[in-house]
Amino acid sequence: MTQRPKSTCETVGEPVRFDERDTVFARERLVPGSPEERAYHRLHPELAEIDRRLAAFIEAVDRPGEAGAQVDAALYQAAFGPIAGLALPDVVDGEVAPEQVEADPARMAARIKALARRLGADDVRIGPLNPAWVYSHRGTPPFFDDYRPNPPYFSGIPQGYRGLKWSDPIEVPHRYGIAMAFRQDRDLLCTGGTPYSDFEVGRVYGLSALVAVQVASYIRALGWPARAHHLRNYGVLVVPVAVDAGLGELGRCGYLIHPRLGANLRLACVTTDLPLALDPPVDLGVQGFCEKCLKCATNCPSGAIPKGDKTVVRGVRKWQIDPVKCLLYWGHLGSACTICQVVCPWSKPPTLFHRLVAQLATHVPASRRFLVWADGRVYGARFRPSSAPEL
Repeated sequence: MTQRPKSTCETVGEPVRFDERDTVFARERLVPGSPEERAYHRLHPELAEIDRRLAAFIEAVDRPGEAGAQVDAALYQAAFGPIAGLALPDVVDGEVAPEQVEADPARMAARIKALARRLGADDVRIGPLNPAWVYSHRGTPPFFDDYRPNPPYFSGIPQGYRGLKWSDPIEVPHRYGIAMAFRQDRDLLCTGGTPYSDFEVGRVYGLSALVAVQVASYIRALGWPARAHHLRNYGVLVVPVAVDAGLGELGRCGYLIHPRLGANLRLACVTTDLPLALDPPVDLGVQGFCEKCLKCATNCPSGAIPKGDKTVVRGVRKWQIDPVKCLLYWGHLGSACTICQVVCPWSKPPTLFHRLVAQLATHVPASRRFLVWADGRVYGARFRPSSAPEL
């Protein structure tokens, strides 16, 4: 049997599962004085003060007194709001058809990929699901009791709700991960932390959530268990799942770097037990390239992206961004930043020239330092926001 190529997600010893309650997105949603907030800060008293600052900056898209605030808030709500309906437990998961369809793993993998692309995914790869990439405990809504601060809005726990609540253990007992990449409109992201870039992030998150739910529903109709993982209801860390599936590599900026899309994408995935042919992980040379290229770090307004070496975090050797600095800057802007995604040299439009340059960066390691220099000369070393196009 041919040995499977090694993933570029470098582990040191046995990786430790990540608790979703420890993410900044879970911590910013802790309602001051709520049972969840008190329970969390009894365990982590050292985070209480910074979490109060995070809560004060909860995706501040509606800034009273500023011109156009209602228009900007409407854009945000249009993009992000409807995703909440795709987060319910019986939507991301659900009943499995009693009759199980048997199929050749290679043919079924090709069918799943074709379906996902027809539905809107730009690339799809399939890999083994490493249990280490499953969150250990639930940390984000749904549902808190009487939760109101940020979409999705819910009042109490819906009647008949059978899904996980905050602090419940998470188990995803599936064997495979179907990782999907979704391209973002670079023109909108290049406006640089504006309501327009925020709209595009939400639009793509919405598309990725819908596609993940549809693919999981299709697999369950074939008689096999499947769960969608998207913005409003993750059960797994989607970046390492995507790396193991061969969709790309983890870059210095903390995003997946895709061979064609660069960092300019959003991810969703589906986990399942449906037998599927697996894709090998890829080595694009991103690790060596990021060692020489500091463009995302030098352009990061918050200083959240490290300029130094990798560190070992929960058993994984990687560049560790500072999520608190990143999110506080988002709160200051009132929008997601996106600068690191667009300045990445891998995030150029997929012209023939840029595809050839990417191949050179992958296959000729000695060229990487020159390519970093050339990118700065041609496109500029510093991010320059572009004017907002019409939506």
